[in-house]
Amino acid sequence: MYGYYVIELQTNADGTSGHFVWGYADKLEAEDKFLTVRTFANDSQVLKHTVMFIDTAGKNVEEPVCYIHPVPETPVEGQE
Repeated sequence: MYGYYVIELQTNADGTSGHFVWGYADKLEAEDKFLTVRTFANDSQVLKHTVMFIDTAGKNVEEPVCYIHPVPETPVEGQE
């Protein structure tokens, strides 16, 4: 039975989104996944990339993190 969950939420600049949920019985395995997903989220190009680590009661085991990556401005044709 799972006692811990790692949740990843992705919000793209175009308004689309995605989510992933992993369940773990072992707290240390869940923590490893949380830290791995945080590493990828920190380096991603997703506009908002959120990672959470909770128990089955919905309580935070670690504080959730949200990385916001600004969308690069594309130059308008004719402007420099």
